[in-house]
Amino acid sequence: MKYDISIPIPTIRIENLSNLYDSIDKSFTEGSWEIIFVSPYPLSDDLLCKDNVKYIQDWGCPTRCRQMGLVHSEGEWICYAADDVLFFPNSLDVAYQQLQSVDYKTAVLGKYTEGNRDNPLMLTDDYYRMDFHDAFKDIQPSLSKSYYLFMSGLVSTKLVKEVGGWDCQFQTCAMSCMDLSMRLQNYGLKILTTNEPLFHASHMPNTTGDHAPIHYAQIIDDQPLFNQLYTSDNPEKRIKIEIDNWKNCPSKWERRFGR
Repeated sequence: MKYDISIPIPTIRIENLSNLYDSIDKSFTEGSWEIIFVSPYPLSDDLLCKDNVKYIQDWGCPTRCRQMGLVHSEGEWICYAADDVLFFPNSLDVAYQQLQSVDYKTAVLGKYTEGNRDNPLMLTDDYYRMDFHDAFKDIQPSLSKSYYLFMSGLVSTKLVKEVGGWDCQFQTCAMSCMDLSMRLQNYGLKILTTNEPLFHASHMPNTTGDHAPIHYAQIIDDQPLFNQLYTSDNPEKRIKIEIDNWKNCPSKWERRFGR
């Protein structure tokens, strides 16, 4: 692989990207990394001139954009995040060190903080277990106890590509990550955890502003789809999908950008 870590980012918040890039540079000092921005909007010249920055223009939904980033990833390990995050200093170094003596079916779950950067919300360890969330208890009460919610961290790029990455039937990254984390664990993924958070995310779920389309897509479309997929008798059998499934998505996400 060309890099140690690839970081695909679906983005519309162009103004955040230079700070995001700089935070990764301070977070991972022990190896090489690349970042893949998939966005409808052009990047600034200071980012485009960097050798480890890839830019793909696309107007699709967030999950389609993340999947396109995966397809173009050349790192041994992949860390997926959003365009509103800032990584903590040396946090990727710590996660990367945990993977130096494991096989490719082992991953590091990256914890994170949310909300106001000056007064961040610290998520409990229980938050990363599926049975902590009432919505999932209604789907498969007995099964949910055995799953971590792997919303970010470091995981083998080879492994993610083997199971086909994100299912772009889901429009939003949240529910597609829930699905991917379950399929990876059905495939035999073993999960390590970090003691300290990997990054801080500035947004909280909201029904206004640029997060509103995400909220409504998740509630109206993605959650019913997730329930449909995981109320079968044998959800453990759901593992591999086609990696090019993003091609079946509309090339423009009407919910945010219109026709």
